[in-house]
Amino acid sequence: MNLLISIGGMTYVYNEFMRILFAVWELAPFLKVGGLGDVAHFLPKEIKNQEEDIRVVTPFYKALRTGRQKRVKVDSFVVWYGGRNVKIDVYQIKFLDADVPVYLLRNRKYLDVPGKDTFAVFGLSVARLVQYGVEGWKPEIVHGNDHHCGLLALVLRAWKVPVKFLLTIHSMMEQGKRGKNLIAKMNLEERWFHLVGWELKDRRINSLLEGIKWADVVNTVSPTYAREIRSEEYGAGLDDILRQEESKITGIVNGIDYGEFSPEVDKTLGQNYGVDNWEEGKYRNKLHFQRKWNLRVNSSIPMIGFGGRLASKQKGVDLLHKMMLRMNLSKFQFVIVGQGEEEWEEKFGLLGDFYPKSVYFAGKFSDEVERQMYAACDVVLCPSRYEPCGLTQMKGMRYGCLPVARATGGLIDTIEDGVDGFLFEKLLSVDMEGGLKRALQIRKDRPEEWGRMVRTAMKKDFSWKRSAQKYLEVYQRILR
Repeated sequence: MNLLISIGGMTYVYNEFMRILFAVWELAPFLKVGGLGDVAHFLPKEIKNQEEDIRVVTPFYKALRTGRQKRVKVDSFVVWYGGRNVKIDVYQIKFLDADVPVYLLRNRKYLDVPGKDTFAVFGLSVARLVQYGVEGWKPEIVHGNDHHCGLLALVLRAWKVPVKFLLTIHSMMEQGKRGKNLIAKMNLEERWFHLVGWELKDRRINSLLEGIKWADVVNTVSPTYAREIRSEEYGAGLDDILRQEESKITGIVNGIDYGEFSPEVDKTLGQNYGVDNWEEGKYRNKLHFQRKWNLRVNSSIPMIGFGGRLASKQKGVDLLHKMMLRMNLSKFQFVIVGQGEEEWEEKFGLLGDFYPKSVYFAGKFSDEVERQMYAACDVVLCPSRYEPCGLTQMKGMRYGCLPVARATGGLIDTIEDGVDGFLFEKLLSVDMEGGLKRALQIRKDRPEEWGRMVRTAMKKDFSWKRSAQKYLEVYQRILR
C-alpha cells in the first residue's frame, strides 16, 4: 500500500511494502530439477499473498519452458566477465497462478545451460540488476538460495550495493567450488574472497562459503538442521565457519501447498476423504491401489511406502533394501516411488519382479502415483542419513500416512514421536525395523490410539502460509 504523506508543503510517497528479490537457479513450473524448484514457486507466491512486493530472478535456460506466457524484454545491460563485456537481456513473465513478476536473465554463452561459469555470471548480472534497478524498481532485500547465489552475496558487498542479503541453505552437500582464476574472470580483488587454508591449498573458491560469510542472515530449512550443520558430522567441511557465524544462523521449516496436497480435493485419488472419514477413505484408496498395480487385494495387510530420490548417501535406501530382504514380504506390501542411482533402481526393481504381489516399484517418479501411495499406505518410511527439511513426511501426514523416520534434521522438527509419527535414532536397518514394528503394533492392537495419531497428523499445519510468516519476520529483522 502506498501512502501519500505531506511534510512542510511537500508530498512524499511512502511504500509500506517490503521489496524483496528472490534469486534462485530453478523455478517450478518453468524448470524443476528438485525440491528447490517448488520452494521457489510456493514461497514467493505466499509472501505475495501477505501483500509484500516480492519478485523472482532466475537464468533463462534453454530448457526453461514458459508455455503461452508472453515474454516482455524489460532491460539489457553488460557485465564484465572473462576479460570482455557480456550482454545480458532481461525478460519478464509472471507466475501462472499469482501476480509475481519473474525476471529471466538471458545470455546464450553462460546462462543457456548450467556450467562452470554460469553462477559467476548470474551473480554479476543479478548484482547489476539490484544496483541500478529494473522497471524503476529496486529491492531492499535479496533472498538468495544455496551455493548458486553465494557469489552474488560477495559481488553485492564488493560493489557496495546498499541492500540486505538473506541466504537460505537447502543442503550443505553442494558448495559450488571453482578454480581461483574465477577472481580475475569476475574482475574482483582477491581480498573479497575468503580463501581459507584448505581451499587455498586446492586453489579453489567455495561459493557457499562466500554466501555464508557475506550474508546478513543465513537460514536453513529447519531449526534442527541449522544446529546440526555446526557439527563436524553435518557441516560438510564448513562447520568451523558456521560456528563462527552462528549468531546469524536460523532455521525455518518448508511448507507444502494444500491446494495441491490435500486428500479432500486431490483428483488423482480413488476416493477423496478428510479427517472425519479417513478410515473409509484410506480403505478405498488401498483397494484401488492394489487393483491398479496388481498387488494382492487385502485391506488389512500393512502397506508401507517410500517416496523420493534413490540416493544412498542421503535417503538411506540401502537401509530400506536391507530391511526388506530380512522381512517376510508375504505379510506386508511395499510401495517404492522414486528414481535415482542405477544400482538401487535395479535392486528395488528385482524385488518387485520376485514379489509382484507384495512389492510395487515405480521406476520413474510420478507425482500422481506418489499421492496415491500416501492415500493407500499406512506408513511412510524416511530413513535419511541427513535431512535438511524433508517433504515426504509432511505429505504423508497430510494424507493420514504416518511417518517412521530417522531422528535427524527437519524430521525431528516436523514429527512428534508417538503423537503423529515415529522416530528412530540409529542409522541402522534394525533400528528402522524396530520403529516400523512399533508403529504396526499400535495399528494392530490399539486402533483407537492409531486413529488419534492419524487425525493429529492430518490436522498439523505445514502450510506455506506458516513458513512465509516466519520468513517475513526474518526480513523485518534484517531491515531494522
